Amino acid sequence: MSKINTTVGIGALLILQGIFLMPAHAASTARSGQRVLMIEMTPALCSMQPTRARMRQCLEGYSLTVSGLDMGYGERCGRGSEPRLTPLQLKVVNRIMPDTTVRSQTWQRYGACSPFSASSYFRQITNYAGALKLPKELNTGNSYTVSKSRFISQMTRLNKGMSSASVDLICQAGSRKQSILTDIHVCYEGSEFGSCPNVVDSCGSRFIISGGE
Repeated sequence: MSKINTTVGIGALLILQGIFLMPAHAASTARSGQRVLMIEMTPALCSMQPTRARMRQCLEGYSLTVSGLDMGYGERCGRGSEPRLTPLQLKVVNRIMPDTTVRSQTWQRYGACSPFSASSYFRQITNYAGALKLPKELNTGNSYTVSKSRFISQMTRLNKGMSSASVDLICQAGSRKQSILTDIHVCYEGSEFGSCPNVVDSCGSRFIISGGE
């Protein structure tokens, strides 16, 4: 896999890659249009959680994947329902959410609680992901130690209208107790960037971006 030397949108980033918790407070977040796009750092999670080893994104070497979109309508009201997507839309969604179980759980946890159909819900996800730009360090296949302030500065510079309050970084402790970036939550107010309503911010001042090598 060749390294990416320019910053690209997340949708394009995942295509170039080779096909590519936060509790909601239903009344307030739904009324205000808050959305939280949840992105997972795939190499880090595949390495730290052995139960993921057989997931498609781990087997195929994805750099990152989308794990869900909290639209603020409540959680876990799908009661086992499966999202129904056309073959064409499924092909598009597969680029950023390749695992069938993850798509199903995301729909049951967040999408089925909303007034949107499965097709509309996953279109929201692909629209947000397609427009988002991420630092190139996330797609080189190498591991980096980065400062939180520099990473957030890159994010806000790359995405017009984004502030530092629009990004919540989630880390876990690695085998040597270093902070390893596992998730990025990007928060929106409708179609614009907004402020994250429930911040985890567990990475400290410096953290590792794992390339999986």
